[in-house]
Amino acid sequence: MDQQQKGYYPPPPQQQAYYAPPPPNQSGQYYQQPYYQPQPQPQPVYVQQQPQRKDDNSMCLGCREDQDQEQTFQKRNRYSNEAVAQHYNARPDVGVVKRKESTIIRLRSFNNWVKSVLIQRHVRPRQCVLDMGCGKGGDLLKWAKAKIQHLVAADIAEVSMQQMQGRYQSLRDRRFTAEFYPMDCYSELLEPKLQPHIKFDTVSMQFCLHYAFENETKARTMLKNVTSRLRSGGHFIGTMPDANWIVKRLRQEEKGSFGFGNSIYHIDFENIREDGNGKKVGFTPFGCKYMFHLEDAVDCPEYLVHWNTFEKLASEYGLVLKFKENFHNFYANSLKVPEYSRLLERIGVVGGDKAEMSLEEWEAAGIYLAFAFEKR
Repeated sequence: MDQQQKGYYPPPPQQQAYYAPPPPNQSGQYYQQPYYQPQPQPQPVYVQQQPQRKDDNSMCLGCREDQDQEQTFQKRNRYSNEAVAQHYNARPDVGVVKRKESTIIRLRSFNNWVKSVLIQRHVRPRQCVLDMGCGKGGDLLKWAKAKIQHLVAADIAEVSMQQMQGRYQSLRDRRFTAEFYPMDCYSELLEPKLQPHIKFDTVSMQFCLHYAFENETKARTMLKNVTSRLRSGGHFIGTMPDANWIVKRLRQEEKGSFGFGNSIYHIDFENIREDGNGKKVGFTPFGCKYMFHLEDAVDCPEYLVHWNTFEKLASEYGLVLKFKENFHNFYANSLKVPEYSRLLERIGVVGGDKAEMSLEEWEAAGIYLAFAFEKR
């Protein structure tokens, strides 16, 4: 089926986009309702404590079993975290010239436009910012343009952190101070490493939050790091895959197919099945793994973020949702602001000597959503 006939997103940005906004989403409700529900969670059962048996080494068997389970869990976490770090450490820093030759340059530019708009909407001069999952520092110039006062950057990939630090040192006009923490923000707590006076006005997580949804423990550790030093009234902003869009798109596929994509991206699920009616089921709140391939990018296992679960967890840590929009809707709504529509050309989404954004790139943009929370 032709992608324009599917009717689930507005047309892609074009040269004339900032003169006349595209038509709104046809249904207006496509991204509002969840397309899968979490599996019912077992209720806690309280049992009377039994006398604990001991083996010859005087350690109670129950304690030994708990210790073994904890070691297994930590080992599994370590292997998973190392896999993500290795993926991103192995990705070369190709530089600006090579990036401009990318087959998905318009998509990359569009993603940068979304992040720029998010930052402009929520960050004010002389603020203190935490950039979790900062990668190689792709947002350093955005922070500089926002005129922040101090940046704390953290990422699991140590090589990426070194490259970011180098980029920071090479900034022509460094008007903000910065500190860098190579660490796993989904398994380690950041707060003990920070100076006591550090308080964040904004926490940013761009295209990385979904890795925390491998399990609930990681998700909660991530939220602790987000909120522990976030001021009341401060913002938590970010971008991540839109699970509703992905599941809806997967369910459009024929029976027996558990993947979809086009010439520039592909998504394949591992543990999804079909019920008696051929409906794809098995989308769990945590650990719903899929493989994501994108041209000129890293292939890496990723996890769906069940939004209702995420929002409920976030509320436990004092976060109140301000907005959530799929990239397609975010684009259509942001064009109403002349400053943001002009930014499309300045960033390189439209104009220049390259072809306009392709329908394949535009479909890939729909994989993601943008969000903002406020700390109570």
